[in-house]
Amino acid sequence: MKLRLTAKGWETYTGQMGVIFFKGGLSVDDVLPVDAVRVAGVIGAEWENGKPANVSQIYLDNLHTQASSVKEGREPPAPVAPKAEPVASVATYTREQLADTADKEGIVGLRKIAEPFGIKGNSINGMIDAILKVSAAPKAE
Repeated sequence: MKLRLTAKGWETYTGQMGVIFFKGGLSVDDVLPVDAVRVAGVIGAEWENGKPANVSQIYLDNLHTQASSVKEGREPPAPVAPKAEPVASVATYTREQLADTADKEGIVGLRKIAEPFGIKGNSINGMIDAILKVSAAPKAE
């Protein structure tokens, strides 16, 4: 929106003021609100529709505006969906079986085993430990 200068002696100003160009006291182009507030605070200005651009006047004009209802802030929070239960064990593995898979297929093979359990990782040892923890595999003796 364009800005109109209102201070005495500036109503017909033509020229540049910072980044704003005026012709006959009205900005040539639309003015950013931050620039309008600065000009209004120093010289005096209003938007072309007559609304104030001065922060103090905006505050005064809205001084008696009612706040939003207190009830809005007291609404109970939305229910939280229960967390999904861990995936039931599809199979059980021993450390030796997982190590053998890692030797033959690398981390890709471990990721295939880990996927049904929702396990992801970048370390072979970390993935083996995580799979063993979730699959409840018996420890080899």
